[in-house]
Amino acid sequence: MEKARIMIVEDEGVVAMSIRESLQGLGYDVPVVAMNGEDAVARLLETEPDLILMDIQLKGGASGIETAERIRQRLDVPVVYLTAFSDEETLEQAQLTEPYGYVLKPYDEKSLHAVIQISLMKHRRRRSKRENDWWTSAVAESMMEAVVICDPKGYIKFANPASESLLAHTRTQMMETRLSEMIRLADPDTQAPIAFPVSAPLLEGKSAMKVNCRLVKAEGAQTLVDLSASPLRSPEGTLFGILYVFREVPERERLQTLVLRDLEELSRVRQKTLPSRDTAVPGLSWEWLFLPAAFAGGDGLGCMRLDDAHIAFYSLDVIGQGIVPSLFSLQLHTFLSPHAERGGMLVEKLCAEPWRRNLTPAEVVKELNSRFFLPGEDNPYFSLAYGILEPATGRTRIVRAGHPFPLLQTAAGAIRAVKPEGYAVGLFPGSDVASEEIRLSPGDRLFLYSDGLVDCPNPDGTRFTSTRLTEKIRAGRGKPLADAVESLRKDLVAWRGSRSLADDVSLLALEKE
Repeated sequence: MEKARIMIVEDEGVVAMSIRESLQGLGYDVPVVAMNGEDAVARLLETEPDLILMDIQLKGGASGIETAERIRQRLDVPVVYLTAFSDEETLEQAQLTEPYGYVLKPYDEKSLHAVIQISLMKHRRRRSKRENDWWTSAVAESMMEAVVICDPKGYIKFANPASESLLAHTRTQMMETRLSEMIRLADPDTQAPIAFPVSAPLLEGKSAMKVNCRLVKAEGAQTLVDLSASPLRSPEGTLFGILYVFREVPERERLQTLVLRDLEELSRVRQKTLPSRDTAVPGLSWEWLFLPAAFAGGDGLGCMRLDDAHIAFYSLDVIGQGIVPSLFSLQLHTFLSPHAERGGMLVEKLCAEPWRRNLTPAEVVKELNSRFFLPGEDNPYFSLAYGILEPATGRTRIVRAGHPFPLLQTAAGAIRAVKPEGYAVGLFPGSDVASEEIRLSPGDRLFLYSDGLVDCPNPDGTRFTSTRLTEKIRAGRGKPLADAVESLRKDLVAWRGSRSLADDVSLLALEKE
């Protein structure tokens, strides 16, 4: 197995060399030791490290926190901070760069090794989830069409089943082969070769279109197609692939009409499952916002009574976009209900008094894992934040299964993340489920949201980010909860501009009165 490459950014030479020797003894490769932030950024693409150990208090020039932010803009690599400081202000600033962990000086090798291993594992899983999102989103936009995804060099990384018959190759044959070596395009009248859409406009963020051209297969057979090529970019703006969609011209109109009609109908059905704002809960105010994706996403949210003393609330996100994730989200809405006779699983019926029992948040996640874990590569999974609140006392128990951290805003305006750890439902069915208990005081607010909100891009491709969300929540502190959520909705609509959403955007807000 290839050694993980670790870059050390540490301005104390003796400490840096000691860490390097420790890491090499633990089996890691340490190609670079940078003494300052500028050197680290300059050598980043040259070494492409798997992880960066960053001194949080670099002397002179850019600080470790500033350097970490610059690195995030260039390369998707996890950062672990080395620090002798644990004061709250420093950690709050560091948290904005979304580090994977901290190692306190003086360190011991066992703790250092553990933090590195956990960070590498979390990053692999996060990257796998994000890449799965990208592939699924691309396919969802043309489920009935022949879809091929290539890396920027033209090698095929994904092909859907419809592409096999159109391109006359199996998906196994297509993988890791240049698309231009398997087929060619020709003018329908003159048979003159047509070049594939070149990389230059794609790198500039522009799509290319070839209408009514002949697709010539290896054996010489021809099909009249429309071809579109679109750049695929990560939320950070990195080009990771090119999406080719081949449409057989005779079928195009019918298929587009069918798909768009079904997606529009599915979107209407999903919005009917959103909570009713007419539901009154003594001692509690709550509001939500929901902006649907153009091609159907998998977000869901809810707030409901379990009994006279308890309220259940949740925010979930089924991975991917399209018809299948949307249908899965609808199914989860049925399960996340207190009505057992309708398929709900939040309340367990008992044979003796008190006749029923509310499942704890941890039990709910375990039950969902037992129902939805399927062995194999196509196992569906989703992220979830679920909690139970007692409006009278403010006692709140909450679990987080791979979902963004809920944000707690006190009546005084301070904001912090609620951070119970947990894997997305369907990934590791036997894993422990951590929960956290908080107590809402009058005026405190709790916000649950999907990653579609913080990843929402503006026309320039810049993400909305959790930092900007926190700022908007802070700005709404003096407003009634309904007005604060509506203000956030308007900010998001203005942020995205005229662009359609590639993923659902949702948020649920609770306030103890």
